[in-house]
Amino acid sequence: MTTRREFLKSSALMTAASMAGVAGAPQFAFGQSAGGKTLIKVFMRGGADGLHLFPPVGDPIYYQHRPNIAIEAPLDSDANTALNIGDSYRAMNPNLEPLMEIWNAGRMMVAPSTALEEGNRSHFDNQRWIGNGARSNLIDGYLNRYMQSVDGVNDPLRGAVLGKTNMSAEAAGNIVVPAIQDRDGFNLRNNNFCAGNGCADNQLTELMREISSHPVVEDTMEASVRENQVIMVESIAQVQEAGENYVTNANGLEYSNSRLGRGLRLAAQLLKAGVPLEVAAIDWNIGWDTHSNQIPGGTNRFADQTFGYHRRMREGATDFLTFYRDISTIIDDVVVLVGTEFGRTVIENGSRGTDHGYSSTWFAFGGPTGPGVGPDITTLDVNSLYRNRFTPIRTEYKDLVAEIMVRHMNMPEQLVSTIFPDHTFTNHNLFNRSS
Repeated sequence: MTTRREFLKSSALMTAASMAGVAGAPQFAFGQSAGGKTLIKVFMRGGADGLHLFPPVGDPIYYQHRPNIAIEAPLDSDANTALNIGDSYRAMNPNLEPLMEIWNAGRMMVAPSTALEEGNRSHFDNQRWIGNGARSNLIDGYLNRYMQSVDGVNDPLRGAVLGKTNMSAEAAGNIVVPAIQDRDGFNLRNNNFCAGNGCADNQLTELMREISSHPVVEDTMEASVRENQVIMVESIAQVQEAGENYVTNANGLEYSNSRLGRGLRLAAQLLKAGVPLEVAAIDWNIGWDTHSNQIPGGTNRFADQTFGYHRRMREGATDFLTFYRDISTIIDDVVVLVGTEFGRTVIENGSRGTDHGYSSTWFAFGGPTGPGVGPDITTLDVNSLYRNRFTPIRTEYKDLVAEIMVRHMNMPEQLVSTIFPDHTFTNHNLFNRSS
């Protein structure tokens, strides 16, 4: 027979494996009750080109700087032109066309000149600093600091990283946050503890719950292991229950099997099951680091779906629309914020690509997101660019996150300086839609 000490040792190893990426001492998260508000942060890792996602078609200098990769102004008869979003300066990349349903519903906002003001042009640094909420080596990410700062009910899935198994800097910290690839991405099972057909009676998880209920000395390794055990077991149970026989309700659309698609599908399952998921981090990776060949050759330069960059961009936009439709009954309670670590150079390089830049386009939908375009540049004249090469910043990303937390999640405004240390909040009033 396995002794209790041996079982705890093996459980600790399983716990450590399943909770990989968690930083800090584990503790339960105290969050909102079911039916509260949710922020989902989606990271376009790689430095997405904001001028390509939402091109400034109203600026003739844009076409001078990008003679090969600039997207032409909207023309209904030409699928290779940009999409009209009703703004005289900005339009939308044709491969983002599924987002037009959300835009036309007045539920989407674009902040086209957004960045971490104190950032640089290193992927590693900027992704870490944006996740930390400051140019520092803080352990806690801003989503984790939010959870530490706001009281509520006890639930192991108040925060989560969805669609992948490694931790995101935004979610790491003193509160344990599980990283979950999909409903079937983890299943704690040992045949020695199975009974029934196909391990229908999984006695292992029940035994883990029972062992974890025994009193131990606080602030010891055994106490930490037990707390992780409970969070792991309860998270597995909630995720698997939420995904049981799940049917996507999106008028025929289905989620892709990309990180973004898996993450959004998991979020929809949990939210529709009443799990009090309050903050989540998801990645959207399609190869945003476009140093070369940002468009294909030939005449079908922007609509060619055999070109991977285009196809994956449309796939991601379709995942967003699928999610938007799938949670339509609770869309007022959920904000999805999409951003990147930096943009690209205004002037294209010699290989039909763009290099690391400064500000880029962020966008959001759902909840109180107001329709339209946020603070923007008015010209790409080289004398107006940052260091004569990069689009200047008009919106600090921290202000987008802070406004969502204050306006949507009812966080007291005085906590902004806790979530983002030493930051002075500027409210751009971009999340101003009344319910």
